[in-house]
Amino acid sequence: MKAKEKKKSGAILAVSAGIFVIALSISSFFLLQIIGRMNQSANQNLLTSSRVISEGLNNKITLDRELLSALTELLALEENGVIEETLREYADSTDFFRFAYIDMEGEGVDSEGNAVYASDLPFDEIALSKGTDGMSAPYHGASGRIHITYQSPVFREGKQIGAVYADRIIDDYNLPTLFTFHNGAGSAYVVDGNGDFIIKSRGTASETDVYSYLAKQKNGAAIQDTLRRVIQEGKSGTLVVTNEAQPSLLGFLPVESPQGCYLITVVPRAVLQQEAKPIIIMLCTMFALLLLGGLSVATLFAGRQSMKADVRQKEYREKLFGNLSANIDFAFLLYTPAGHKVELVSDNLSGLLGITPEQAQEKPERIFDASGLPQGDADRSSFFNGTLKEQTTRESMVGVGPNEVKRWIAVHLIPADYGQYLAVFHETTEEHNMREQLADALTQAQNSNRARSAFFSSMSHDIRTPMNGIVGMTNIALNNLDDREKVESCLNKITGASGHLLELINEVLDMSRIESGRISLKEETVHLPSLIANLLSFLKPDMDKKNQSLLMKSQILEHDTVISDGLHLQKILLNLLSNAAKYTQAGGDISLQITETPVDAETIRMSFVVEDNGIGMSPAFLKRIFKPFERAEDSRMSQITGTGLGLAITKSIVDMMGGDIRVQSREYEGSCFTVDIPLKLPAQQAREYPDLAGYTALIVDDDQDACESISLILQETGIRANWVTNGPEAVEQLWNAHVRKDDYYVVILDWKMPEMDGLETARQIRKRLGSEVPILLLSAYDWESVKDEAVRAGINGFLTKPIFKSGLLEKLRYYIRGEKSKTEALGTEQSLSLEGVRILAAEDNELNREIIIELLESSGALVDSARNGQQALDRYLNSSPGHYQLILMDVHMPEMDGLEATRAIRGSGRPDAATIPVIAMTADVFKEDIRKCKDAGMNAHIGKPLEIDKLYATLRRFLNNDQEKAGM
Repeated sequence: MKAKEKKKSGAILAVSAGIFVIALSISSFFLLQIIGRMNQSANQNLLTSSRVISEGLNNKITLDRELLSALTELLALEENGVIEETLREYADSTDFFRFAYIDMEGEGVDSEGNAVYASDLPFDEIALSKGTDGMSAPYHGASGRIHITYQSPVFREGKQIGAVYADRIIDDYNLPTLFTFHNGAGSAYVVDGNGDFIIKSRGTASETDVYSYLAKQKNGAAIQDTLRRVIQEGKSGTLVVTNEAQPSLLGFLPVESPQGCYLITVVPRAVLQQEAKPIIIMLCTMFALLLLGGLSVATLFAGRQSMKADVRQKEYREKLFGNLSANIDFAFLLYTPAGHKVELVSDNLSGLLGITPEQAQEKPERIFDASGLPQGDADRSSFFNGTLKEQTTRESMVGVGPNEVKRWIAVHLIPADYGQYLAVFHETTEEHNMREQLADALTQAQNSNRARSAFFSSMSHDIRTPMNGIVGMTNIALNNLDDREKVESCLNKITGASGHLLELINEVLDMSRIESGRISLKEETVHLPSLIANLLSFLKPDMDKKNQSLLMKSQILEHDTVISDGLHLQKILLNLLSNAAKYTQAGGDISLQITETPVDAETIRMSFVVEDNGIGMSPAFLKRIFKPFERAEDSRMSQITGTGLGLAITKSIVDMMGGDIRVQSREYEGSCFTVDIPLKLPAQQAREYPDLAGYTALIVDDDQDACESISLILQETGIRANWVTNGPEAVEQLWNAHVRKDDYYVVILDWKMPEMDGLETARQIRKRLGSEVPILLLSAYDWESVKDEAVRAGINGFLTKPIFKSGLLEKLRYYIRGEKSKTEALGTEQSLSLEGVRILAAEDNELNREIIIELLESSGALVDSARNGQQALDRYLNSSPGHYQLILMDVHMPEMDGLEATRAIRGSGRPDAATIPVIAMTADVFKEDIRKCKDAGMNAHIGKPLEIDKLYATLRRFLNNDQEKAGM
């Protein structure tokens, strides 16, 4: 029997061993694949991050060069007597440390009034001696910190008269947003050719060069020598290093400026290794196989090995704690509250807190007393009584006596496994001292970059507002795919918000022009009803969240189309209304009143009044409300985000438009902003208003001014209009008219009224009078938000506040006489027929190519497509002359770009080479980009994303009988 058992055990062991070997082999293969993929991905990610940081640094240096260039142009126009004052003013208004001007004799003055000589400059001078721009190598300047100096010659009427020098503290470029990445896990530094730090970052304050820093992080001489060699050779790449006690990657990349310098980036490898899912799958497979083999073996030997494992684990834990104590600055205490027992304590505790391990074993409370954590502290009590639920960190100062050294000790209390708690003690005195030393530098950096940060914060707000409308309308459309009218309404609003978002993106891309103060206003046709509708669709989701109501107090407006800058006009109203919503409590009221006043035959003055019953403002704050970055210091605003830049921007835009902005406010009562802006009118077009003489209308609105305004307009068209200010009176008036057999032909009914609102009034009217009389609902909100409920109540149509005269009369024509307007009959945009027109479309992006083909073929065109410029050229050359009537050409394409392809087409010598229209279709939309397209031989330019109306309008220009070629 024993022989059989031994044989059976041997067989089981053999099978288990075989399974284990197979699993181990497969696991090894998986691990090799994993390591290769993770290393490759990590290296590529770090180099990508390094290039982004390098480009950011180059952009900042480029901006400084442009500032210096502007100063040289200014000095060329200045008299010698005011040069010193100009330099001083320029130094005060910029982030440069100091400016200096030296004439051709080698003598000059700096922005601080000191004499300067070319022979004394601490760097190689080229601007005066050679007449060229340049930048010095980094050097220790007068501020005691590392400087670089930009230098540029000054010419007057083609003759050099001197040179200007601008000192820049290079650490000003050390922005957290630029030199930290991967959510703060990665750090970046700039060093010179010798490895000395030019720009420092986290953990390098006590080191002068990158090699000593690497040595401090316990990296061997081989790594330092390798980095020194690649820097000397001008290479870029990555090295595996140890940083902050964890495996990391170090990236090295030469930078354009300062010349000879290198960008060093360091980030933990774990942060860069993102391929978690395949790793988990591989590891799970590996461990499943290993577990299968291990279970077979463990079944035979579990009892015998368990005791040995416990002994080994305890020995390992004690050894691990001993090694940790000897090699790191952290002290540990492992404690079991249930038995009031100290399990382990590190040997370095006495060096950190003066408490021996024996004293800690006897009375662990002494450790906390020595670390500065008092006896009554709640976290300390939770640690000892076993009620601590989550990790917590406390920091205290010890050594408060007059003869004691002040030190800071951090205590980390961590719930461990098996009912045990771990206390970790660490001295943080160096970090506190470092924070104090950096406090002034941080404040200075924050002040110098406040304008830039505020600008981007403001743009983030402006971009998120239309994005909120786009996301919201998209969700509504997806939930109502069977409701064509609702989906169409959502798509129209998405189109409006997308247009606004595109304008904002274009403005951000043109940031250098904005920062220099050269913002220009466009003159374009602005349709006010669409602008206001888009505006309300942006704001409504946020107002609905706070259950706020929006009241439109406007009377009927004569003009619905003006000439202005639509984006900036919308931005004025958006800033005022979003601020009103932000600073008004939940359930509060906000109103918008719009009025117009004639100025002359071509101009009106439009007034926008935004009023709320929110938190209001103090008289002291009202005096500085339009200054940048100003926000009231008020506990009520602690939870409200904002940059303090919105009203300053609003006032700047109003001033540029020649308007005026005023504010009235009282604390706890609300605020009222009034904006008056002169607006030009488009070329006068004769309007044909319907003849509605003899018809009657009843107007129901609790705003008497609105009733009188609507009545006046209707009476001008011959309608006999009566009005009442509440629902019950309206129902009674309609019934009495019905009894007299003098029924009204239409009812205009406000939605928001006290006691009985518009929907309930409509229900009562239908209940007593039936469905004969048309009822139009008047509201500041869009039709879709109340459509279903309104239809059930008996509403026939919808009028949006503010009411424009043309829109009101067109609605009445339809609902009284059943006639559609010309606009409704023809549509706002006639479709373009491309039946039989053959077009060549060159586009390398598959999705964009699909879109343009679908748009053209849906209009009847015959479309041939090309994936790059070379393919487009070949298709054209292989076709017969006149085969293609038009070519749409992307610019950025592989093999041959659109500009090269167009030049080749124009120079091909074919009979139609000079006449076939070639239209640029590209996301390059700046003036210089359009100029490049024209110089290459293109006839027109269409920007991406494509706007269908502009696309069809452009095609229509080139597909008429005369083949007219309009300029770009």
